[in-house]
Amino acid sequence: MDLLQLEFDIRYINAVSRKVLEEHALIRLIISALATPNELENLVKRDFRIINRNGETVYTVKLTSGGRSRVAPIDERTYGIVMDICRSKGGRQRVFNYTKEEMDRIVEKYSPARRKYNALKLREAVIEILRDCLFFDHDYVSDLLNGANLDGVIDFLHDSHPMFSGMWDLDDDEVAEDFIMNYTAMTGIRDAKKIAEEICESEERVARLMRKEFRKFL
Repeated sequence: MDLLQLEFDIRYINAVSRKVLEEHALIRLIISALATPNELENLVKRDFRIINRNGETVYTVKLTSGGRSRVAPIDERTYGIVMDICRSKGGRQRVFNYTKEEMDRIVEKYSPARRKYNALKLREAVIEILRDCLFFDHDYVSDLLNGANLDGVIDFLHDSHPMFSGMWDLDDDEVAEDFIMNYTAMTGIRDAKKIAEEICESEERVARLMRKEFRKFL
């Protein structure tokens, strides 16, 4: 599948999953940390840490599967959302109470029409996007997957992962405008109300950004 299509699908799944915060947190951890279903099943609140690296705040998660652990950086927003859903949990309590099958159904539920993803397919899509960003001789994606070279991985993700730069969220108007333009092109839907309901944004904001995009062609 073409990289532009893959990127749209990832952004779409991330946007529409905001309807349910716990499910959105699950999806964000797949996208941000490349977490597998096994790693997500084993995840507890105390696995999340904030570290200081030369004066820089870095958010991390320890992911464990099959007796092996790796530490992965995550973006600040994902960390905040996980802390929100874990507010009443103890440090040893599981973050998610989903089975692997339930995780797959969650990802599939938020997938674009006619292109269904499960947890591992979403993870593979992000890996493909990140590998396309490897402009170095060193494979930082493999380091991330193997829990190696944390400093190098942190630098790579902050430079190259769209979740860390905010490009896969919709806070910035230019980013949201670009996503809505792609959304209308991919889906054929041009009704601001329908788009707003689907991507969990206000109808007023969607309509304003659509008008702004339209004026560029006048």
